[in-house]
Amino acid sequence: MIDKKFCIVVPVFENKENLEKFIKTAESLLNSNENIDILFVNDGNNYKLEDLINTNYKNFYILNNKKNIGYGASIKRAVQLCNSEIIGIIDCDNSYDLNQLIDLLTKFETYDCNLLVGRRVFEYRDSYFKIQFRKIINSLSTTIFNYKVEDINSGLRVFFRKDFMKDINVFPDKFSITSTQTLCTIARNKDVKYIDTKYLKRDGKSKINILIDPIRFIYLIFKIFLIFSPIKFFGGFGVSIIALSIFIFIYSLLFLDKILDITVLILFIAGLNFIFFGLIAEIIKIYSNKKD
Repeated sequence: MIDKKFCIVVPVFENKENLEKFIKTAESLLNSNENIDILFVNDGNNYKLEDLINTNYKNFYILNNKKNIGYGASIKRAVQLCNSEIIGIIDCDNSYDLNQLIDLLTKFETYDCNLLVGRRVFEYRDSYFKIQFRKIINSLSTTIFNYKVEDINSGLRVFFRKDFMKDINVFPDKFSITSTQTLCTIARNKDVKYIDTKYLKRDGKSKINILIDPIRFIYLIFKIFLIFSPIKFFGGFGVSIIALSIFIFIYSLLFLDKILDITVLILFIAGLNFIFFGLIAEIIKIYSNKKD
């Protein structure tokens, strides 16, 4: 039973060499720390974690998935099963500093926030397209949510278990649970703080697809905004369409031979429908939050 105050969740879908290196680091860092457990989640690897991880070591636990269910699903399953109050997550590809995560974990409550994210400082030269991609996604999130997003999908973070469980049904099983958590925290008007963390070149290939993932991220941003702010989402569309109908009415009145009344009426009614739909969605959201 994982019931210590602090727990680090480590999803594992890596080659043996990466994991062995991570385990050695973890053993040396946690040798004198009895307050932190590490829960390794075997996400369908073709080898047994028990052959690499000494489960007799007082801080180490293994959770086995029957098959590969995804990075997000592995984290959700681990958080559900552990009873720790404060949880950290990290990748085992040796790109993040485990020592820093342990330090942030134990000092988390002093930061007075709900989510503490490691803002990556790249120790290598990343590709131009990935750099611009991250800037665009962070800027778009900042604009839509009106909150400074500095590193939306960093894989090193610390949070309260109770906050995570509130949004567990929103979190995806596969694509970018970290980005979703960042946006959900902001959408709930909770505080996100960032701490610089060194980010080394990962051992192995990056899972980011520069062609497909930008579309996924944009979809994700609007999805979370819609879930938590439906009146802003639909109301914004509605007001824009009504404004367009008024513009067409004035333009046709002043510059055309006849008023485009049918067009104006259709647009105006469509705008009202968007606003009313947003109000209904907002009411549903309010009542759902009361049940939580």
